Amino acid sequence: MELKLFGTISSSFSGRRRLPGTLRILLLCLCLTLAVIAANLMYSALTLPTDVLAGAAGELLYVSTFSALEDDWDIFAGEQSARIVAEHLEISVGAPQTAVWSTASPRFADFDISVRAIARDGPLDNAYGLVFHVNDQADGACALPAIVLCGISELVPLAGAALKQLLDFRPTASYSAFMISSDGYYSLWRTEDGRTEALSAWIPLSTINQGLGVENTIRIVAQGSRYKFFINDFHVPLCLPDDATAASTYAGGECIDGNMQDAYEDEKTRRGRIGVIAQATATGGGGVVVRFDDFIVYSPAQTDGEAARL
Repeated sequence: MELKLFGTISSSFSGRRRLPGTLRILLLCLCLTLAVIAANLMYSALTLPTDVLAGAAGELLYVSTFSALEDDWDIFAGEQSARIVAEHLEISVGAPQTAVWSTASPRFADFDISVRAIARDGPLDNAYGLVFHVNDQADGACALPAIVLCGISELVPLAGAALKQLLDFRPTASYSAFMISSDGYYSLWRTEDGRTEALSAWIPLSTINQGLGVENTIRIVAQGSRYKFFINDFHVPLCLPDDATAASTYAGGECIDGNMQDAYEDEKTRRGRIGVIAQATATGGGGVVVRFDDFIVYSPAQTDGEAARL
């Protein structure tokens, strides 16, 4: 029955002009290519790591003492390195004005995270602490300027590499970082779309243990759009700018072009990986070495302030 119907259709159109055989083959190949690209994009979207680790209020979500679960963390060698040393995660930053971070594999939205940190080598003019809401190319997202280009890049990696070179494409990471320095300051930063900005100016704090070889505990509580920060069990305020597009400074005990706030509010819903970070500053130079231990993450409790854990 199907063959007869096909013959009937063919005879009824026999008087019409047909496309050349080569053109038909090219159109068929194009359709097949687009279909494969569409299927690949759909698969990529379905397999993106969108789930976040969460739990009941005050529930312990994740712990790393760096004596196990090494595969959970980004470990790499070189002038900028992250490695496990004596059951600590050690980050080394050789180049000045460079930040290096290592993150655990789970993704979080809300969290109550703390870590113990010791700066072991390098200048006192350094920066180190917690990095959070980290999202980059390792998460599977494609940042090429057109969806079809993402499909081609996934389908034919060599063609994708050529496209990236042609378009001068450089993948960037977005993240936020709360850091202290060995000379007694703290600040809040964000990098997004290749642009880094200080959300809160560097503020001196007497309760930061200064110098090398001393320990400081750094903690962040994130609930919805609200973020609170702690150093050595002290809740610390931020110097936030009056104009979100500008910057504030802190001098003489005053927040200039801004106001002191006990929390940071972010209108966007953010999620991503969390971890630790160290940075060599432009003024301090390279050679920064920081070790981290007891990386602990809870689900935030319902209570606010210093007693945020149950």
